[in-house]
Amino acid sequence: MKSREPVLRVEDLHVWFDLPGGELHVVQGVSFELRAGERLGLVGESGCGKTTSILAIMGLLPANASVAGHVYLDGSDILEGGERTVAPHRWRHVAMVFQGAMNAFNPVKRIGDQIAEPMGLHGIAKGRAAHLKV
Repeated sequence: MKSREPVLRVEDLHVWFDLPGGELHVVQGVSFELRAGERLGLVGESGCGKTTSILAIMGLLPANASVAGHVYLDGSDILEGGERTVAPHRWRHVAMVFQGAMNAFNPVKRIGDQIAEPMGLHGIAKGRAAHLKV
């Protein structure tokens, strides 16, 4: 039986950028939960904050960005400790497929192979086990 507790919980995520003309608020109040085995696809208009939200969760925003809210991974707020708490989870537990998937994926290789490859590189699974996880 799968646990019904969320493995990833994002609460009231806000992102803004400090620009010469002032602050530019680009993400306001994003919240969601994911349980074990679930995947999330963010869909929306261009410029609505999809990529910025995920980059904030992964700690990959530029230096002029500020983030508020909470990102709990297995119950721990990974944003509280900055880079040292986010980095171990990046690409291993939290990952993304960038918007231009045709640019991110090789159309002549099977998608499963392309997803399984980084799993092997990060020690998540290798060979057949990686393909079974995909």
